[in-house]
Amino acid sequence: MGKKTILFRCDGSREIGFGSVVRCLALADELSQVHHVPSAFAMRESPLAFDMVRQKGYPVLATPQQADDEAFDYIRWLDGSISQVGAGALILDVRDDLQRDAVDTWRRQGVLVVALDDPSERRLAADLAFYPPVPQVQNLDWSGFSGQLYTGWEWVVLRRELSHRPQPRSFHESSPVREHPRRPVVLVTMGGSDPEGLTLKAVAALDLLYEDFETVLVLGPAFPHNEELKSLLAAARRSYTVKSCVTDMPALMAHSSLAVTSFGVTAYELAALGIPAIYVCLTQDHFASSTCLVDAGMGKSLGVFSQVSEEMLADAVRELLARIADGEKMIRRPVDGRGAERIALLVAERMRSGEL
Repeated sequence: MGKKTILFRCDGSREIGFGSVVRCLALADELSQVHHVPSAFAMRESPLAFDMVRQKGYPVLATPQQADDEAFDYIRWLDGSISQVGAGALILDVRDDLQRDAVDTWRRQGVLVVALDDPSERRLAADLAFYPPVPQVQNLDWSGFSGQLYTGWEWVVLRRELSHRPQPRSFHESSPVREHPRRPVVLVTMGGSDPEGLTLKAVAALDLLYEDFETVLVLGPAFPHNEELKSLLAAARRSYTVKSCVTDMPALMAHSSLAVTSFGVTAYELAALGIPAIYVCLTQDHFASSTCLVDAGMGKSLGVFSQVSEEMLADAVRELLARIADGEKMIRRPVDGRGAERIALLVAERMRSGEL
């Protein structure tokens, strides 16, 4: 019998971003390249997300084409996907209406169920559940959970390019991968899609400042505000370097002095590289999650974007630039970028033990 496949259930789009796809690909790479376990992805229709996965060489099982009057049967589709690839494990990284009962059924059938950062009831049907040390985890009701819960910085899943970079000798020291130029560099990165136009807000805020620094804007593959940004930059007082579809994001981060970012996977990547950051959050849940990074001294969270003014954002950048200029060291916790390695090892070991 051939090796059991791991089926990833995740989505990415302009509306929800691509963070789940990025971290699932990081985990799939670790499982395939280190543990030689094949992976496949079950995903809702999204050409950009499909391309991200297929460029890595993984098959995509897409939702079927539906007639206008035909209801989509989520459980039937995912159950068929599990059967089609002969999945020995199902890794869930979605925020949708997949019900716990279906997950319980697959678990009883012998499929290893893994939940990544899942706040829904279906986490209670998981064999393994992994979370960063966000406050929401302790506030959830874990009654009836019979799996293993892992929460902490060591379980944060980041892309492999970060885990294979040199790490600092001490987490209270600056990382050796950072090489600051004479002028500070402010990096603005709002994810793969930036549906709310946070890049535009950041540009307007930075244009209020008179401090001497360079600004690099990173636009993701699904950035939808190109015309608005073009007009804003044409009228801007400062100069901005714009980079699209960056292939080595960790290198660009490492060259930065500080970052302005929407909270998500990128926030943890910046923390792993020791780059202080200002977080603007898309949701109240993101704001709650960002507090773990703030409490560890990795950055400053301004709250949900609709409540963040350009002046607030400008003041936060000014304050952080002053702290950096004064040589203030920020206290950092060990986000070492090796979460994917640890999770892949546990998953591979459980799959092997299940085959014996």
